[in-house]
Amino acid sequence: MITLIKLQQFLDQYLNFDQDLVPEKVDPYMTNGMMVKGKEEINKIGFGVSASLELFQKAKDADCNAVVVHHSFNLPPFNRYDSIFQNRLGFLVKNEISLFGYHFLLDAHPEVGNNIQILKTLSANSIKPFLHHGNPWGWIGEFKDTEELINIENKLKPYMSNRSVVYPFGNNKVKKVVAISGKGAPLSGTMQSLIDEEIDLYITGEVHEWNRELFREAKINFIAGGHYATEVFGVKALMKKVKEKFSEVSTVWLEIDNEI
Repeated sequence: MITLIKLQQFLDQYLNFDQDLVPEKVDPYMTNGMMVKGKEEINKIGFGVSASLELFQKAKDADCNAVVVHHSFNLPPFNRYDSIFQNRLGFLVKNEISLFGYHFLLDAHPEVGNNIQILKTLSANSIKPFLHHGNPWGWIGEFKDTEELINIENKLKPYMSNRSVVYPFGNNKVKKVVAISGKGAPLSGTMQSLIDEEIDLYITGEVHEWNRELFREAKINFIAGGHYATEVFGVKALMKKVKEKFSEVSTVWLEIDNEI
């Protein structure tokens, strides 16, 4: 058993990796910290990608005192009554389950972040953060030697959605890669920076209609592996880190697969 405040302090201190970045300014509409306060004593922590009533029910069934997710509640949620929000919040309060959400911080983190973990899965070395809308949401990686695109696809396939999209428009030999999970597909204004950086492959979660032709014209490979699938990486890595830090606490993965 550990105290709630001990868990909160560890998560906040560990995930706030750059004191010059203010999560509330970078990511004003999503939680990066504790959202709901439950029991003061923590014996079991559930981890998942996205907050939902079904996820909370799974946490209750597993006897979790706290839940840690990537997507918590949107902030501010609304300016009028919303029954879905009330039911979710009410369930947590009634069952004294704490909720932690780390959105930007769990994308950008240099150790357990979604994008660093994607690069590690591919055995690519991280070079520097990748700026999306002016902030370091993703990472740029590089292979020691060039890697065949088909080999990268095969490495990612076990982790990706069955609705993944691949545009093999670039060099079959990949040297530099961008990883930016979730809704990280670039706008047209970003494409020139990818060309200038000599990026060979762009990995994200979702694809927009206009991405196909932009990447064809830029001659850059593109993989959209699923919003949910590309954001399992960070939460699972954080779960492992928490278990290493607090051996006296049980952890459990709360799976609600989403093909998107």
